[in-house]
Amino acid sequence: MTIRIPHIIILSMAFGVMSISAGAAPSKISSGMGHDLAQTMCTSCHLIEPGQKNPPDHVGGPSFQTIADRPDTTAAKLREHLRTTHTNAMIPLAMPNPQLSRDQLNKIIDYLLTLNSGTKR
Repeated sequence: MTIRIPHIIILSMAFGVMSISAGAAPSKISSGMGHDLAQTMCTSCHLIEPGQKNPPDHVGGPSFQTIADRPDTTAAKLREHLRTTHTNAMIPLAMPNPQLSRDQLNKIIDYLLTLNSGTKR
């Protein structure tokens, strides 16, 4: 006796396994997308690559590595900072509000947090 399983059930099972597998590494996927987004949106003022540090004469924002290694850097603080326009008469190049979508904001934050080199405790 042969049991026939409809194709729709097989496809449903396959997609279910794929979604479980995809859910296992969302930070790696989103951090990669965050890197790509940072390359597009942030490199005019920030160094974004892992390990990069600004030279002493740098004019512009801190490197992403420097931000990630700060002991007080959290997703909540990054989210608040990236949603705010920063103006200061003493700093002519203050960071504007980048007007990121929720998805873009999450990707940039995920990427920044992956850069922490273990200096936080």
